[in-house]
Amino acid sequence: MNSIDLIKKDNYLDAFIKKHNLTDEYVNSHINVFMRVYESRNKCINCKGLYCCSQASVGQRLDISYEQILLEEIEYCDYYLAKQKDVSLTNSYVYSDISDQLIGNDLDNIQLFDDEKGLFIELYDILDGKSNKGIYVCGEMGVGKTYLVSALANSLVKKHKKVAFVKVSSFINEMRRLVGNDTIMFDKYMNDLKNVDYLFLDDIGSESVSTFSRDDILFTILDYRMENNLTTIFTSNLNKQDLVKHYTFDKKDNSSILRAKRLVERIDVLSNDYTIIGQNKRRQTC
Repeated sequence: MNSIDLIKKDNYLDAFIKKHNLTDEYVNSHINVFMRVYESRNKCINCKGLYCCSQASVGQRLDISYEQILLEEIEYCDYYLAKQKDVSLTNSYVYSDISDQLIGNDLDNIQLFDDEKGLFIELYDILDGKSNKGIYVCGEMGVGKTYLVSALANSLVKKHKKVAFVKVSSFINEMRRLVGNDTIMFDKYMNDLKNVDYLFLDDIGSESVSTFSRDDILFTILDYRMENNLTTIFTSNLNKQDLVKHYTFDKKDNSSILRAKRLVERIDVLSNDYTIIGQNKRRQTC
């Protein structure tokens, strides 16, 4: 099969040729351009995402236009454009620990299991402003806690709400690093999380406990948010009773259990309980 026949078998290029009434002679005289575009576009067939892109520049393929002369152009693929939207969305967060795999989700496009419909309704009530009380979502690893609440977080950001999505263990480590090195950023993060419209504390109870993490960071933030009636959403592998035990890290200190209870009391005031029961439900992300 010669090059012209190969190009005409490509539906996109064949339609381009017919649209501009290009003759075989013209196509043949510009065969190198057509072949480069043909080869570039064919690299995109069956592509599953930017992570497996085989183009010279990730997410960019060759295209052509015709206005008296034939021109090669750069076209961005749908995966690239979606990624740019995700970057823009991430930058709209006050603070974001949401993974790349979850940033594209919102409440309108997530995969939902039957046993999650009750929680889904509560999440939508928060999104629609019908409820300003948060939710404490607990359950085993992999049942979909972060997946579901991150969809709410993304939906809120798209409505131009001020949102912080915090992976608690990572945040505590970052604050521990900042406390003696960068007081300006430390104070900024504290003020951001205290005052943001919607705060998501993901995987609370997974962090190493100390008076610093429990009292100076979490209690300070949650006490302020409780006093100011600000919506706070939690996920955890622990129920609230186990959370008290987790934060009572010094059993010999009588004040430790009191401080643990005071912290969990704030969580209790800020949120309704919801437990996801079931086996691992890791969603497909590709």
